[in-house]
Amino acid sequence: MVDIPILLVIAALGGAGLNVARGALQESIENFNFRKAAGGLITAAVASLAAVQILDVSTLGTVALVTLGLLTGFSADFAFSKLKK
Repeated sequence: MVDIPILLVIAALGGAGLNVARGALQESIENFNFRKAAGGLITAAVASLAAVQILDVSTLGTVALVTLGLLTGFSADFAFSKLKK
């Protein structure tokens, strides 16, 4: 099995990727900025590592960890993108 922090970071990157895809679908592809997408992925990775440190994730199952990671990544990227506007 994959270590808990690695699984959470991978899921958070997936959640941030979903938010980036949501933003890309709202705008035209010519306006897509890869620098902002990379910033969102970095923000999601840091937020997921913070979740590992703050929460007791060792008792969670795999599905709960992936769900927590997706929500952490999506919400961190969403909040960061709203703060930048």
